[in-house]
Amino acid sequence: MRRVLDAAIVELARSGYAGFRMDEVVSMAGVNKTTIYRRWPSRAALVTALVDRMRKPLRESPLPDTGDLERDLVEAFTRRFTIGRKIEGRAWARLLDERYSPEVEAIIGDVVDERRGEWRAMVTRAIDRGEVPPGTDPQLLLHVVRAIVDARRLDTTWLVLAVRTVIAGARAGTLERGHRGSQRSHVPSAKQTKRL
Repeated sequence: MRRVLDAAIVELARSGYAGFRMDEVVSMAGVNKTTIYRRWPSRAALVTALVDRMRKPLRESPLPDTGDLERDLVEAFTRRFTIGRKIEGRAWARLLDERYSPEVEAIIGDVVDERRGEWRAMVTRAIDRGEVPPGTDPQLLLHVVRAIVDARRLDTTWLVLAVRTVIAGARAGTLERGHRGSQRSHVPSAKQTKRL
């Protein structure tokens, strides 16, 4: 049934979960509808099988653990870009965009949480090694790097610069939980703005 899964991933990458059509999969795979429905009685069942298939390479390829946060992040984000350009990466992106749907969440929630745990562990190890302060918020650090690198296509120079800048900020304490610099205290009030 590889042909069916190959066709299904193309349909998922193109249409997302909400727009996913079993008839399109039947047409692309060149099989009878009953052949698909006998094994996967619903869209959810077929997409769950796809997620299981896409999950296997993730499990076989854990995120880097080089002993250096900069190297780990650069390598991990480079890998993320490489996967993102493939059909599987586009299919994942469509599912992540629809994670607000309870049906999609039920299908991908565990996989996403497992991988998110790996990313967080990368930063936690760096905290344990003393590369960044103990109060550093791993999720915030990762969000900031992701926001910067997602603003451009893969550019190794930009990626290294983004990672170094965020790590420098973390070392300065700006990414610590409850850090004052991240609060609104520096934003002028409406009264203060009127006076300017």
